[in-house]
Amino acid sequence: MRVGQAASRYGTPEPQIEVRTPKGTHFRKLHAALHMLAAEAELATPAGESWVVQTDATSDQRGRIYLELADGNEQEAARGLELLRRLRA
Repeated sequence: MRVGQAASRYGTPEPQIEVRTPKGTHFRKLHAALHMLAAEAELATPAGESWVVQTDATSDQRGRIYLELADGNEQEAARGLELLRRLRA
């Protein structure tokens, strides 16, 4: 797993955790891992934040969870990135 920041198709920051599974891993295991991470992120999100936690399985072995930011500014992105880093600590 790797925590980082991507950009949305609109160019706004998108904090994310990338997940890779070994070749041959059933896609359901990847989906389950993504949903578990998303649930952790939702539970760790402070009540005052307005972002939405999303999942995206890009292939059978790769996927990510990401934060769809409400404001899309650098301050919100930094808070989201810090939250995701704490999840993986």
